[in-house]
Amino acid sequence: MAEVITSTGNQRIKLVRSILGRSRNRKTEAAFIAEGVRLIEEAVHMQWPMDFVLFDQTLSERGMMLISKIENEQRCNIFEVTPNLMAEISDTETPQGILAVLQERPLPLPENPTFLVLADQIRDPGNMGTLLRTAEAAGADGVILTPGTVDAFSPKVIRSGMGAHFHLPIHALSWEEVKPLIKTLPVFLASAETGIPLWEADFQQPCVLLVGGEAFGATPMGEELATDRVTIPMSGRAESLNAAIAAGILIAEVLRQRYPMKKA
Repeated sequence: MAEVITSTGNQRIKLVRSILGRSRNRKTEAAFIAEGVRLIEEAVHMQWPMDFVLFDQTLSERGMMLISKIENEQRCNIFEVTPNLMAEISDTETPQGILAVLQERPLPLPENPTFLVLADQIRDPGNMGTLLRTAEAAGADGVILTPGTVDAFSPKVIRSGMGAHFHLPIHALSWEEVKPLIKTLPVFLASAETGIPLWEADFQQPCVLLVGGEAFGATPMGEELATDRVTIPMSGRAESLNAAIAAGILIAEVLRQRYPMKKA
């Protein structure tokens, strides 16, 4: 039977609040939070290392089956909390009754990547999560976050990514670390104004897609790194698309060019 935690002064409750609250604390603890049955199911499926799990009596039958699975397969502590306490520490408006503290263990990048996404100062958590989910779905080798970009392991990005974190290499790097990583790969900068139409870009070759931030686009360092500019021609009145939608369209074009054509 799981130990029941009722006090907000409990050290594990304090740790959860600390990790949820600040990116600096997540880095110090090398940990992040996943909430909800579906996300934690994916973490268990991928055998992602867990520190501990909290649940309450509002948890669904499916969730209780997950708790049993974690007890049998994961080497971590499981604690029951009161529903009121879960509501206090949860980062969601409607908690599902389960929360896990996971170890931050970014997956390794391949030695010779063929498609990387470079997120340059994207600051909206929803946009970042959507970009990660799209990149993972398209089979990207990894996503690199430049300085000033939102923390990829923040609660809102984790939720929006819908499990992409457990399959996709995600690394926050300095510009000094980025340059040798991409080596001689061409870097296509997504541009709202200038550049070749996306269908004219050669995305079949190994390459990097650089997506700038929502407000000001790419940084000067990103601009300097770019070898090509690519744009999404639009005939409507909108001047630009948000970062996640633009990235999704461009990533879809990469996938289209690389997808093997089926012969009749």
